[in-house]
Amino acid sequence: MNKIWIIMQREYISRVKRRAFIITTLLAPIGFFLLISSTVLIGKYGQGKADVAVIDDSGLFKEIPIPDAEDQSVYFHRINEKYDDVVKQLTDKNEKEQKYQAVIYIPSNFNINSPNNPKIAYRYIKRPGISKKDFINRRMTAAIGKLRMKILNVSPEQIEQMQQEVSMNYESLDNKADKQGNTDAASVAGLVMGFVIYISLFFYGTMIMKGVMEEKTNRIVEVLTSSVKPFQLLMGKIVGIAAVGLTQFILWILLMFVVNIVVGIIFGISIGHQAPGMAAMQGKGLDQDDMQMIMQSMATLPYKQIIILFPFYFLGGFLLYGSLFAAVGAAIGEDSDQQSLMLPITIPIIISISIAVNVVNNPDSNLAFWASLIPFSSPVVMSTLLPFRPEWWQIALSVIFLIGGFVFTTYIAARIYRIGILMYGKKVTFKEMGRWIFAKI
Repeated sequence: MNKIWIIMQREYISRVKRRAFIITTLLAPIGFFLLISSTVLIGKYGQGKADVAVIDDSGLFKEIPIPDAEDQSVYFHRINEKYDDVVKQLTDKNEKEQKYQAVIYIPSNFNINSPNNPKIAYRYIKRPGISKKDFINRRMTAAIGKLRMKILNVSPEQIEQMQQEVSMNYESLDNKADKQGNTDAASVAGLVMGFVIYISLFFYGTMIMKGVMEEKTNRIVEVLTSSVKPFQLLMGKIVGIAAVGLTQFILWILLMFVVNIVVGIIFGISIGHQAPGMAAMQGKGLDQDDMQMIMQSMATLPYKQIIILFPFYFLGGFLLYGSLFAAVGAAIGEDSDQQSLMLPITIPIIISISIAVNVVNNPDSNLAFWASLIPFSSPVVMSTLLPFRPEWWQIALSVIFLIGGFVFTTYIAARIYRIGILMYGKKVTFKEMGRWIFAKI
């Protein structure tokens, strides 16, 4: 045990002192803020401004409002000019001289009962993107709906009441902690934690594999194995790099918190309100009040449970997959073997994050339950489920199975590692690795 501790200390201290670790730890929060800021700016200014002329030859929409876009990407201008004259101006003048970038033409024979025959025309110089097309279609559909209600003598106040969106109160009957808006907050928190473990498994797992390959290539391992057992070397390396990863993530969280405060004071921008996930939900139809409710409901998440269990699943998943990455690094004889031997390890990780995305939409499904128990998927899936408050017995089973899975994979990896780490110049197959597991030395 003392030798494992010494190897773990060596791996941890040597990697933490590296310039690359210090630079990535300090620059990652700044890069994260720049990523979020650029995403917000691209979303705000990337589409550009479009002034759209509206020519209504039918006269039906004279008193029907067509609201502009909230993000200032589309403005509607009602004009009384002739359609041919406006089209000529659009095609003859250069871009700087153009007053409008497109025109919506409602023909004189437009039939409210058959709005697609003839169709309302949208003519443009610059092609609109999918989001703009969808926005304009929704605005015109809403305008036609208001026109139909006006024809039926429905007052403007009644029209507004009829088109008012319903905001339902979702609350669990058997879980008092699951309050209104918590599902959305849990979805955001769960996805963040799931992706953190998903990325860490790839990043730090590959780091373990490269480290083992480097020691094997440089013949350093021959010196090390003369004083320590291969299993001790394997465990020390895995636990040491796992501690490096956990340290880096803790520092990132603290630094991002500091960056958020500083940037909020200087520039008035908050990461929490400008995060890509929040922007994506806003694009799905959530207004500012809904998003504010989600931010407030973040306080209702089970933080004690998350603080205790998330590091466990982070380390458990890392130890489980880290041992397999180390075994692959020890078995690789040539660089060409790397991709083929890594494939069986990477496939479960990719499947896990795919399940985690589904879990956010269906946290009580059978898929979520069984995937949270299987050791190869539970680190990612259960981390995504934690904000949804799974049952204690489900968590207990998941913890027991993950510990058992780690012990099993470590045993298998150690059997491969002890032979593969001292083998050179030979192409390794899965069949041969299987013989190593049962070989007696």
